[in-house]
Amino acid sequence: MKEMSMKNKMIAEICVEKGIEKIDISYNWISILKKGEKQKKLLNGKFYLNSTISMKLADDKYSTYELLKYYQIPVIEHSVLFNERKIPDVATINQDYNVLKNGKKQVIKANDLLQGKEVYVCDKENEKLQLVQELFAKDIEAVVVCPYWEIEYEYRAIFLDGEVIYVYKKQKPFVIGDGKLTIGELIKQQLKYLGEPNKDLDLTTIPVKGEKITVGWKHNLSNGAIPVLVDEKDAYEQEVKEIATKVGKAMELRFASIDLSILQDKKVYVMEVNSNVCITKFCELIPNGYQIGKNIYAKVIDKIFED
Repeated sequence: MKEMSMKNKMIAEICVEKGIEKIDISYNWISILKKGEKQKKLLNGKFYLNSTISMKLADDKYSTYELLKYYQIPVIEHSVLFNERKIPDVATINQDYNVLKNGKKQVIKANDLLQGKEVYVCDKENEKLQLVQELFAKDIEAVVVCPYWEIEYEYRAIFLDGEVIYVYKKQKPFVIGDGKLTIGELIKQQLKYLGEPNKDLDLTTIPVKGEKITVGWKHNLSNGAIPVLVDEKDAYEQEVKEIATKVGKAMELRFASIDLSILQDKKVYVMEVNSNVCITKFCELIPNGYQIGKNIYAKVIDKIFED
């Protein structure tokens, strides 16, 4: 509930500043915003500007990939495997487990979950197959398989009604050695969040002073990734904005976060799209983050009252 309380606090402050009456009901699950003759409703702090079809497309990783490929927008390759117990007809026609047999490291993840949940990286064929079957056992309808890329930064673009209103970067979680503490102790001291450290990491090792140790491979802030502000010197900011804008328009989204990365060819590719824009951890971890987040939500509230 901590994340919701921060967002609700921002929204409450925005409403006071804009002369909007905010009424919370159903244990604060529903918010009714009143301005003049207009009333708008939020559910669980979410604005729901997007149409149902746009929201479902964005939250379906494989559908996002196919749609962006159709519109010739650069996107990281996705393959899909279907749960035979959940959608047997589709699985029977389309299933191809050969995608797991390339001998390379791949990312395997649930097709429709967020915030780095049920996302794994693996290079052994038998382990990949086991991961897929374990995800299917959890009643996940489909699993996507992507090539694994060594990415230093992942960009997140916040898209609102035809334009990108904010961009920041996410860096894989790391700690800096002090010559005294173990990696495990440094993680507890230096990282506010970390879902799971890299499997090949020896947490009892004591890094030398000043040594940088990458301790996780995910770029999710909820899994320990570190947000980085983007300035005018960033070589890719403009390209990121241009591609993210194309994504938002192609998917007919109004409000979304779009994750992009720079691959080995130095080009920008879309990783995934989220119709649920979550920036509360960013706001916690970055200087002046609260005000940045509040400014974003203020723009969204302006938009909902334009309808």
